[in-house]
Amino acid sequence: MERQQKAAPQGLHALAGGIWLSFTRLDSHLAPLPVQAARLLVFDFCRAGRRAIPDGPEEYAIVTEAHAAVSFAAPDEPFYLPGGQYEGLQLFIDPDAVQADSFLTVMGLEIGGIADYFCRDGVHCCPVSKAITDILDEQWSDAEYATPGELRYTAVRLLYELLRLPDDAEAARCPARQVELVRETETLVLRDLSVRHTAKALADGFGLSESGFKLYCQNVLGEGYLAYFRRRRLEKAAELLRTTTLRVQDIAAGVGYESQGKFAKAFYDQFRLMPMEYRRLAK
Repeated sequence: MERQQKAAPQGLHALAGGIWLSFTRLDSHLAPLPVQAARLLVFDFCRAGRRAIPDGPEEYAIVTEAHAAVSFAAPDEPFYLPGGQYEGLQLFIDPDAVQADSFLTVMGLEIGGIADYFCRDGVHCCPVSKAITDILDEQWSDAEYATPGELRYTAVRLLYELLRLPDDAEAARCPARQVELVRETETLVLRDLSVRHTAKALADGFGLSESGFKLYCQNVLGEGYLAYFRRRRLEKAAELLRTTTLRVQDIAAGVGYESQGKFAKAFYDQFRLMPMEYRRLAK
């Protein structure tokens, strides 16, 4: 018998007072916190993309694909997603709002103890186990059908599996100066993709060598400066081809290509389709 579809769309789900589970897909380098709390404990189970998490004034932890992170979110501070993409399951817990008889407590998961265990030395970040990957894949594919009870069970399973991981595993970290400089670069370039900013000009503006600036971008974004912003220009062009009737030459100019021929070649290299063919197939 086919399983009847239940109303559980992907997005943020309230599991109990002070506890939320989110199927998160973001395509922006900055994203507001979906939950407001004076103290918000965030569990990231990253399936794709990257999130930079402040870990004191001097450093950021970078959670990437197949990694988990546990941290406290700064109130009103947006998530920074280097590279502009993130996909993962996120568990948000407001320790001050969780009731003493919550489903987590009933299952033996005391929030204060969990927070102290994972965040006693700052952000906790580590590779996930196969068990966690299996839970994520199972829940992600079944998200449309999941009931609140199933989502609570998922949260419990993920927390227990996270507690079983080695305590000494680490993930990528970057100095705060590098992350903040790259974040500023993303904001500047993405504000107007029709304007071309060379790596040298940006490096000069930040008082860096060009090679140093490119290294910062590689460390934080996970890909080189030119490759990253080329991809973002072409992704924006693809969006405009799908959603507007703008002429191809106008789209090309709007994402920083003066020559329609160069734009068409770059677009084909990225998507293996010419712009007009892409537009026709997207309708």
